[in-house]
Amino acid sequence: MESFGAYLKSLREEKGRTLEEISESTKIAVANLDFLERDRYDFLPPRVFVKGSIKSYVQELGINPEESVKKFDAFTREGEFPDYAEEEHPVFQHLPASRSFFHNPWFSLVLTGAGILSLCILVFTGVSRLFFAEEAVQVVQPKPLSGQPGSSVSLNTRMPADLRPVQSAFADPPRKQAGKKILEIKALANTWVRVEPDNAGAEELMMAPGDIQVFTANESFQVQTGNAGGMRLRYDGRELPVLGKTNQTLSVTLP
Repeated sequence: MESFGAYLKSLREEKGRTLEEISESTKIAVANLDFLERDRYDFLPPRVFVKGSIKSYVQELGINPEESVKKFDAFTREGEFPDYAEEEHPVFQHLPASRSFFHNPWFSLVLTGAGILSLCILVFTGVSRLFFAEEAVQVVQPKPLSGQPGSSVSLNTRMPADLRPVQSAFADPPRKQAGKKILEIKALANTWVRVEPDNAGAEELMMAPGDIQVFTANESFQVQTGNAGGMRLRYDGRELPVLGKTNQTLSVTLP
């Protein structure tokens, strides 16, 4: 019978098309189209791919692809190309089951067990850290001072008379009043203060940064604060050093 490649070539020439034009439309390499027309199937991919190329080729020429595929099957069955039989592409071949260690069912069980154990350790570690972190917070949680929630450890300290501040926080000169002790408090941060002159009635107030409060007494003052590092005191004309740390609760007796 007529060569199948010659049949394709005759169809193409009848339509006045070139291999390059068909290649550009079908995205099939020109060399493979040339092998088809010359019946060089030994240079082409397996049969299933050749059939796909034939369908694209003739569809581009406006020919029924099923008819052309039948001609191709008849041409190869008549013995012109006995070695070009139907075969399964290597990609789709069924490979024998591997006998390697990684495909062993016991290996899968061990791997699964190790994963579950690792997950349990991770969860236990996270819960333990959370538990001990909360416990640590509870250990250092300060006892609130009366009238001031959230304050830290309360100290009762009598300030020595010979201490001097490193740097003055007050811009104005000391206030004076005959026969009275003067206490000036300046807030450098938000500060809760409780002042009790002469062990009499106490006054509590919240001070904002820059606020200055002045108190008078005959003999002494009892001062409590929830932010020892956020305030400065000037007592009887002398500015006192920093009382403590930021957010530290402190109780001071003057003098």
